[in-house]
Amino acid sequence: MPLLRPLRRLAAIVVAGFVAACVPLSAQEFHGMTGLLSTPTAETDSAGTFRGGGFFLHKDFLPSKYTQRRDYNTGGYFVAITAFRWLEASYSATFMKTRSNSALNNEDRHFNVKVTPLYEGRWWPALAVGSDDVYLSFMGRNEKTNYFFNVYAVASKHFDISGYELGLHLAYRYYPWTENKDRRGVSGGVTLRPGFFRPLRVALEWDGVGVNVGADVLLWRHLFAQAILVHGHGFSGGLSYHYTIRF
Repeated sequence: MPLLRPLRRLAAIVVAGFVAACVPLSAQEFHGMTGLLSTPTAETDSAGTFRGGGFFLHKDFLPSKYTQRRDYNTGGYFVAITAFRWLEASYSATFMKTRSNSALNNEDRHFNVKVTPLYEGRWWPALAVGSDDVYLSFMGRNEKTNYFFNVYAVASKHFDISGYELGLHLAYRYYPWTENKDRRGVSGGVTLRPGFFRPLRVALEWDGVGVNVGADVLLWRHLFAQAILVHGHGFSGGLSYHYTIRF
């Protein structure tokens, strides 16, 4: 029956996500959502795509609410699913120290979601809205621990220039906590994919505080690698595994 088809797809994606989450995987963007480097875009992966990985994060890549309490570089991991073309969600964890001189023996865990109500057309951009740290923020509000909470709206438009794909991305993000007010407002940037090798992407962004530049590549259709220069002096990046379920 036609009604059962989307339900089968959703069930298959959820099962695959839980199975894959049990396997040690290694990173991608910040916390698993498609985007620039640390800022969102209105782009999404193909429906049925699972992503999982781990990453290294320079402290300047993180919100001020996090670094004011924890002034050190860290890392983490994520699992993410593009359940449908218009819906993307991820679960991510960032490693923390319980004491200033301890090992990274604790985690800040949160959920992220992005909805794309308008797909890109010939004359108009794609539009998306989303939130990071959405579970703690709306279902168990805890100002002490949800360091990453923000809501955003973003537009993305792509152009073909002599075989090169140029992407323009503009977002507005609102961080409610006072410590993160420096990241409130406009963010965004540009992406470029060369026509001779489309799996490669170069990105330049303004994250609300400084300029990040980076590059990423999808190898053998599954292995995603990313490297970022944060504010001109710090490194972030990692590896992730991508797999798209075909129906």
